[in-house]
Amino acid sequence: MLGSEAELNPFVEKHSRSYLVLRFDDIEKPIQGQQHVASKHIEQAVAFAKNSENLLVTCRAGQSRSVALAFVLASQHFGEQAANEMLNAKRHIPNQLLIREAARLLDHPEIEDSFRAWRNSNAHIVLSDYYDEIDDEIAALEASGVVNKVSIE
Repeated sequence: MLGSEAELNPFVEKHSRSYLVLRFDDIEKPIQGQQHVASKHIEQAVAFAKNSENLLVTCRAGQSRSVALAFVLASQHFGEQAANEMLNAKRHIPNQLLIREAARLLDHPEIEDSFRAWRNSNAHIVLSDYYDEIDDEIAALEASGVVNKVSIE
């Protein structure tokens, strides 16, 4: 997923068998001048996922839009419990607008109910408390030779 102004990194085109680019900004309420998630985005993602054996869902930071969409797709495919288990409150702040819109569009209110229950059970966790831990993990990966090849330049 890319923001409305972001460019697709050539790495994706070069190294993917197939891909779908959805363009909307990471906002949780409509803001003038920014593109919020729409029904068409969710419909396209569900259709694409249905024909995918292995699926990677990603966005700029991998914390909000992509996590929310992955949660919705996992809820459909594996059930809400399994989808909840893939969420990590120390890493993820799923986009609530995307989850709410998907639950409505797919006529599965239990998707949003399950997400709310997860969010409420993790309300005590403050993501910023874990920034140093995340930085240490990134530094260890880079020290081992891992290179971020999908960053937007």
